[in-house]
Amino acid sequence: MVRQLRGGELYKYQEEKGDGKMAEEVRKAIEKANLKFSEGLRQGDAVAVAALYTDDAILLPPNSEMIRGRQGIEKFWGAAIQMGVKDAVLTTMELSGSGDTIHEIGNYTLKIHPKGQKPIEDKGKYIVIWKHTASGWKLHRDIWNSNMPPQK
Repeated sequence: MVRQLRGGELYKYQEEKGDGKMAEEVRKAIEKANLKFSEGLRQGDAVAVAALYTDDAILLPPNSEMIRGRQGIEKFWGAAIQMGVKDAVLTTMELSGSGDTIHEIGNYTLKIHPKGQKPIEDKGKYIVIWKHTASGWKLHRDIWNSNMPPQK
């Protein structure tokens, strides 16, 4: 199934029900989780951000080692918040998958304001593998990288 999202973005999801209802529910759930992610960063709440991940999630941040598990992910986002990450705008470009696994491709804008420095805006792209759990859709694998040139 292919659906148009705002701005001409594509949404694909193979449904088992065949009625369009499941695909719409999945899209809304992931959209809601992405909004909670951004809200957690705005609130400076690494616990809330980490709660959006599965217990055995893996975070693959740029220029860093792989981070395994919710506790490590909470530490990562806590450190990012302390370094000045204030917000993330996540724009889903494509969703695809079936069953309990969905792949999301999107663009992000990170708003960073380190203490004593002028604000920075980082733009890039990401891929998230979402897993359906007993408590809903959770980020299971998360990787992103910047579109910005390296700082000198």
